[in-house]
Amino acid sequence: MYRFAKILLLTAIIFLGFYSVGLSAVQDTLAQQPDTTVITGPVQVDIVQVDTVTVDTIRSDTSSAVEQVSEDTGKALSEIENLISVGVILAIIITIIFTYFLNRFVVLVLDNLSERFTSYRLGIKRMVPIFRLIIWSFAIYIIIAGIINPPISTVITVLASIGIAVGFAAQDILKNIFGGFIIIMDRPFQVGDKIQVAEHYGEVLAIGLRSSRIVTPDDSVVTIPNSELMNEAVSNSNSSALDCQVVAEIFLPMDVDVDTVKRIAHRAAVSSRYVYLQKPISIIALNEVHEENFVLKLRVKAYVLDIRYEFPFKSDMTELILNELKQREMLPKQEAFR
Repeated sequence: MYRFAKILLLTAIIFLGFYSVGLSAVQDTLAQQPDTTVITGPVQVDIVQVDTVTVDTIRSDTSSAVEQVSEDTGKALSEIENLISVGVILAIIITIIFTYFLNRFVVLVLDNLSERFTSYRLGIKRMVPIFRLIIWSFAIYIIIAGIINPPISTVITVLASIGIAVGFAAQDILKNIFGGFIIIMDRPFQVGDKIQVAEHYGEVLAIGLRSSRIVTPDDSVVTIPNSELMNEAVSNSNSSALDCQVVAEIFLPMDVDVDTVKRIAHRAAVSSRYVYLQKPISIIALNEVHEENFVLKLRVKAYVLDIRYEFPFKSDMTELILNELKQREMLPKQEAFR
């Protein structure tokens, strides 16, 4: 409903723009008519004999000028009445309401299709912002060209007036809208990608004209303005692929058998039900200082078959490795490790 209210407000601004342009058109029409000079003060008048034919001609010209002014004024007022008539307003409101519910219906259908056909989920979800942009653009074209149908000069004047007013009053909103267009066209990330923006990491739920939404691992939805996304460094984990790399880190004492630990880690990654075996699995052992002790940090890098199982896959690998090390009694006692 908040979006619907913003749409109605934008429609009201457009009506006010057309109305102001219409009034200015009337003033311009009146200004173009011959000026009438009013003379005040004492004036010396020479009495001249005027022919009756000349007087009739002057009266005829005066009547024609008055009729022309009345006709031009009537045309201008009629043009304004046609632009802002009750029928036009009702048609625009009906079009906006229909477009709003059509947009919701299309988004709902695409979401259901993406959940039904999981193999094409990301591709279907990425069509949502494009369809929304096309639907609203077509609706605005229908309203301007089909319902209002103003002269081209009026459209240019109104757009210029609205552009100047909005440019001063809503610079941040315009930055976000421009950023939304750039994101949709340039595609640094798309719906369904796992991205990292500053301290926020999660799956992209939607890309709007003003902001984009991501869901974090804690199921919190974070709304980020598009202008910030354009100015911040964005890390993309899967880059439009259904799979993505998952890294599990385990800290072990320095005296463990590194080769044995690597084999255990490799078997644990391969044994997981979430692993994507079409891409390689790599295991790296690093020497680091952890809590004032030299430890071996084991980094297990493997790919998950679906980005939605990223954290279950990471937990699964960690549990399998620790359970195997525990059964082989390769884990130190808690007191000794400290």
